[in-house]
Amino acid sequence: MKKMNARRLARVAVVLVLAAWICGTAAAEELTINDPGNVTAGETVTISGTTNVAPGNRLAVTVAPVGFGPANKSPTAGAAGTAVVEAGNATANTWSFAANTTGFEPGEYSVAVEWVEGDASASTTFTVTAAAAATPSPAVTSPAATTTAPPATSPTPTAAGPALPVAAALAAGVAGWLARRR
Repeated sequence: MKKMNARRLARVAVVLVLAAWICGTAAAEELTINDPGNVTAGETVTISGTTNVAPGNRLAVTVAPVGFGPANKSPTAGAAGTAVVEAGNATANTWSFAANTTGFEPGEYSVAVEWVEGDASASTTFTVTAAAAATPSPAVTSPAATTTAPPATSPTPTAAGPALPVAAALAAGVAGWLARRR
């Protein structure tokens, strides 16, 4: 076996030091989520944040109920989809996702955002409150008339298609599996 001369050893050492420096200064992927606050059921909540992931990349977003207590009776309420990273300023790029809360039970919901091509992820929670009940207005009668107007009827709520709850439950399960995997 040949002995390595001092010059070769110095070259190898320089290469190793440079490689360590480059790896140490490379920025890790990061995601942040702005606090969505409280949302009334039936409103659309915009979930947004910042990232150092390059523009054009897609982020997986999952919104799911935190628990199945008295406030969160429906295991299928939630939303899932993708957000596209947009060019931001010199310090961070931006992303956003609109989730319609129609059909959400009042309670706490978790938001998980993940860049599936890398190691960046973030999560937060927000609260959905019940929509205010509509109060019927009193009927207006004139002294000469004794009839009253028929009560106003509210539209019948319609259920979402069967694919949305199944997709939301599947997305929540995948997000849970990914969280346990780390």
